[in-house]
Amino acid sequence: MLAAVLDVDGVTAVEILLKAAACAACLAAAGSAITLLTLSRLDDEAARAVGRLAAAGAAAAAVASVLRIPVRASFLMGGSLSGAFEPAIVGMVVESPLGTSLGVRLAGLALVSLAALNRPGARLAGGLGAVLVCASFALRGHTLDEPRLVLGVLVTLHVMGLAFWTGAFAPLHRLAGSDAKAAGALAAEFGAWAVRIVPALAAAGAVLFVTLAGNPAAALGTPYGRLLAVKLLLFAPLLGLAAFNRYRLTPALRTGAPRAGAHLRRSIRFEALAVLAILVTTAALTTVASPERPESRADRQRSAIAPESPA
Repeated sequence: MLAAVLDVDGVTAVEILLKAAACAACLAAAGSAITLLTLSRLDDEAARAVGRLAAAGAAAAAVASVLRIPVRASFLMGGSLSGAFEPAIVGMVVESPLGTSLGVRLAGLALVSLAALNRPGARLAGGLGAVLVCASFALRGHTLDEPRLVLGVLVTLHVMGLAFWTGAFAPLHRLAGSDAKAAGALAAEFGAWAVRIVPALAAAGAVLFVTLAGNPAAALGTPYGRLLAVKLLLFAPLLGLAAFNRYRLTPALRTGAPRAGAHLRRSIRFEALAVLAILVTTAALTTVASPERPESRADRQRSAIAPESPA
């Protein structure tokens, strides 16, 4: 597994980094839009900051996602720079599932950027955009296999859950440094949502793995299975931090315990690093390995331009 990741060429490494960057920016954008719709404890100043983050994340996600087109074209031409701008090859990539996913994502990101206007109608548009951004991950790669509808819904819900989780990082981190009690109230509201969303996030990921890999025990013997195991190992401490925040730090914030705000800010930074590590691992997983499904492996070998699912 490690050898497969370390043995990538320059173009593949750039593709992994771009994919991770696009995913991180998409989560920031979609998560911020979802946060504006779901968390009523945000004051006006915090809501404006979240709206600005949604717009900035949307811009960054658009740039990183569009750049994947020439990088993919270069990969198909053996890693040559000229291949990145070969019209016929670029056209093939645009017409592939990657291009379809990109079109839906850009439309969603345009709607998400409206959240910066901080108006009720703009927030609703941003929420719709967040759904489209998350759904764009279900329009390529492994989710094009059967059962396509089930896989598409699972991937969309999985990404939406992760976006909601990460979308609360910025406002919580900001409030914890200026108003601990307000941060405690916001954390309590977030926790009330999280106790329902996080188990669903984990369940969707587990069902995806079983559906894609078939036999989980056998899959652990493949590069894909081992990379996924690393991803799950990174996810475990993230759940631990979330539980610590909910049951220890949130009550401490609400009672005004000394240093509670500083502790929450540090915990959020660790959570953000863990999410980033998961995204890089997932980007590597979906680039250098794939689920060993005999009925779809031949199709992938025949179609070199079929991109990978990031979920």
